[in-house]
Amino acid sequence: MFDEKFLARFWEKVDKTGDCWLWLACKDKDGYGQIGFNGKMRSTHRVSWIIANGRNPELLILHKCHNPSCINPNHLYEGSQALNMTDMVNAGRSGKGARNVQAKLTESQVRQIRIMPGTQQALAKIFGVSHTAIRRIKNDIRWKHLK
Repeated sequence: MFDEKFLARFWEKVDKTGDCWLWLACKDKDGYGQIGFNGKMRSTHRVSWIIANGRNPELLILHKCHNPSCINPNHLYEGSQALNMTDMVNAGRSGKGARNVQAKLTESQVRQIRIMPGTQQALAKIFGVSHTAIRRIKNDIRWKHLK
């Protein structure tokens, strides 16, 4: 599948000194290694899994170690997107609340909204969000992890 020249180029960019084998070269914005092959960028953890298993995976390649730079095939397994999302939530890596990149409010503001009097429209103006967002916060539909 991969020729010797590619494999040599691939493995020279890996630090195998720890339990996680770390990709040292090009990475995407989330820290996943990237390498060019046949004119396309490939995820290095996926390439490592293919090298170790001798076949293309049918599903996603997931990390047991939750380290996006790791390419140790012993830390990688094949799984569905649903399993990937469940794993992300169980590992505490989901973007809940203010950790969500689309969040417009802080946890402190959400707590204020829950106790402040006033109409949804008035609170929406104060906090710069929609009245629907205020309703969802007040009714514990959004930010329900905050009590």
